Amino acid sequence: MSKYPDSIDRITRARIAFSAAWSVFSIAITIFFIGILVYVAFFSTKYIQDLSKKIEVEVLFYSEVREADVMAYEQQLKMKHYVAASRFSSKSENTEIAKKILGNDFTEVIPNPINATIIFSVTPEYANSDSLAVIERDVMKNSEVKDIEYPDSIVKSVLNNFMKVQIIIFIICAIFMIISMILIANYIRLQIYAKRFGIRSMMLVGATKGFVRRPFVFKGFVQGVLGGILAIIMLAGLLYLGNIHIPIMVNFDYILEISILLAGIFLLSILFTILVSLYSVNKYIKINTDRLYL
Repeated sequence: MSKYPDSIDRITRARIAFSAAWSVFSIAITIFFIGILVYVAFFSTKYIQDLSKKIEVEVLFYSEVREADVMAYEQQLKMKHYVAASRFSSKSENTEIAKKILGNDFTEVIPNPINATIIFSVTPEYANSDSLAVIERDVMKNSEVKDIEYPDSIVKSVLNNFMKVQIIIFIICAIFMIISMILIANYIRLQIYAKRFGIRSMMLVGATKGFVRRPFVFKGFVQGVLGGILAIIMLAGLLYLGNIHIPIMVNFDYILEISILLAGIFLLSILFTILVSLYSVNKYIKINTDRLYL
C-alpha cells in the first residue's frame, strides 16, 4: 500500500496544529502589547500622583499672628478641594529648624521673626504652574498670610512637561489598542471566512443557527483563554523585570491594581475573541449564497 496518503494526512494535521498555535500566539502578542500600553498609562499616572504629593506648599504668616489662629486657618484649608493633606508646624519647631540651617542661635541677637506655618500638598490635578498660581491667589486673600512658598521651578520643569507626555502616551495607547483589536478581529474573521462553505452546507442540511455558532464561539473562547494566559505570563515577567530595573516607575506597592488590570486584560482577551467569532459566523449564516464567492 502507498504511504503517500499517510504522509499527506500527517502534513495536513501538522499544518492545522501550526495554524492553531499561530492563531493563539498572534492573539497573545496583540494582548501583550495592549497590556504594555495599559501599564504604561497606569504607571505614568501613578508617578505623577506620587510626584505631586511630594510638592509641598508652605504658608507663611506675619510674626504677630497667634498660633491658635494659624491652627484655625489650617482647618479651613483642609476643606479646600485642592488640598490633599496638610500639617501644622509650630513657631518653636520652625525656629529650631532655622537655627540648624544658620548654625547659630539668631534669637540672642534679634527678635525672633519666625512664626508658625502650614504645610500642605496639593491634589494631582492641581500639580501644575497655572493651578498653583490660582491656589496662591486664594490663600493670599487671608490678611494674616505673609507669603506662600513652593518649588515653582520643579513644577515647571518636571510636572508640566510630564503631564504633556502623559497625554501623548494616552493618545498613542488608544490608537495602538484600536489597531491591535482590528488585527485580531481580521485574523479571526479570515479563519471563519475560510470555512464559509462549510457553514452554508450545515445550514442547507437543516442545522440550527445555535448549532452552527457553537463550535466557532467555543474555538474563539479557547483561543482567547490560551492567548490571554500566554499574554499574562509575558506581562508578569516584564513587570517583574521592570520592578527590578526601574522600581521608581514599576511600583509593586500597587499590587492590587496591577492584579486587577491583569485580570481585566485576560477577560478582554476572552470576551473580544468570543464577540468577534460570534459576529463573523453570524455574517456567514445570514449571507446571501451569491456573495459566498466574493
